[in-house]
Amino acid sequence: MNVAHSAYRTLYLPPEDVEVRVPYSFMGSIYGEEELDAVRRVIERGWLTTGLETVAFEEQFAASHGVPYAYAVSNCTTALHVAAQLCGFGDGDEVITTPTTFISTNQAILATGAAPVFVDIDERTWNIDPEQIRRHLTPRTKAIFLTHLTGQMCDMDAIMAIAREHELMVVEDAAHAAGATYKGRYAGSIGDLGCFSFHAIKNMSTLGEGGMVTTTRDDFALRIPWLRSMGSRYPGDSFDDGTPGPRPYDIDDVDGTIPSNIRMSEPQAAVGQEQLKKLPSLLDRRREIARSWSAALAELDGLTAPYEDPSCEHAFHIYALDVDPDVAGFTNKELGDKLLYDHGVQCMLGLYRPSYLFSLYRKRGFEPGLCPIAERVAEHTLQLPLSPSLRDDDVSYVSESLAAAVAALRAGVAV
Repeated sequence: MNVAHSAYRTLYLPPEDVEVRVPYSFMGSIYGEEELDAVRRVIERGWLTTGLETVAFEEQFAASHGVPYAYAVSNCTTALHVAAQLCGFGDGDEVITTPTTFISTNQAILATGAAPVFVDIDERTWNIDPEQIRRHLTPRTKAIFLTHLTGQMCDMDAIMAIAREHELMVVEDAAHAAGATYKGRYAGSIGDLGCFSFHAIKNMSTLGEGGMVTTTRDDFALRIPWLRSMGSRYPGDSFDDGTPGPRPYDIDDVDGTIPSNIRMSEPQAAVGQEQLKKLPSLLDRRREIARSWSAALAELDGLTAPYEDPSCEHAFHIYALDVDPDVAGFTNKELGDKLLYDHGVQCMLGLYRPSYLFSLYRKRGFEPGLCPIAERVAEHTLQLPLSPSLRDDDVSYVSESLAAAVAALRAGVAV
């Protein structure tokens, strides 16, 4: 087994001698005959990229999320890079951002030459704290990058008020939040740009990888297609001011940015259409499971269920509970081990390690202690194996296992 395969087994697969009853699923959606038929339709048509399936998926996604424009891309990482390019960041610019997110969010900032300014998160939602944003503004601040963590949207009214007051761009990392809402408005529809992921683990997916960029801005809508497709401009494409062709085929930069090829394939887009139809029912099932577990956790001292902001409709991409070792009498790792070895319930330890603790940022002068709440959340959380494919008896079994594991740990019973 090579090093990469060994690392994968250590991180994601349970020990071979453990019988797992409820695995942590890395398939976040449910596929069926509809997706198979969609792929078959594309193959039989004989047009595998940059075609009508992509256009249809974009139009349907835009309509479902309340935005005028949506553009399919290869993944959310490339979506975030496009967003950063459109913001026009450069050396000396600062971008307010959250440390509690997948690494793509902040690497997109670094790639432009701008500096991420990490601010701490809210103690209950674990989303970026608007008050902390205000405290870190400087004349060099150009934008706010936020993440709707675990599927719950940020406090968008407060954030957009800050952005308008200081003329800042707002980019929503909605990788966890397809279908989530804030006061009736969908993720990706409030800021200047929204970035979505359709990775295999997400609540809807497009054959393992995929992403979407959304925007309400006409000027960005003109540029995104060029940025994702090598700067290719065709006779029917609009000019920079939005006026239509005819024009000769040409290749050009986009406001000084060299474009790349980050398109989505036609089979992926066809599957995306089927997944989008299923998204409401998939989210309903996730919420049902999450609320069942939250009710069970309410009976267990020292374990705190995810907070649901009443302004939001949570997408529950991740279900992470908080373990307070001083109250519970044990750590998140001890609970996770007990659930796995005694009950066959596979969990994931922690949530997101704050971005600035990785070597990429430590080399740039970032130090531990910068965002205490983010660091505590990373250290004390435990992810339960939430998946819409869980049966009712699986859901009940996890609740029962939690209660049994807590009782055993408090009684001093070893794993």
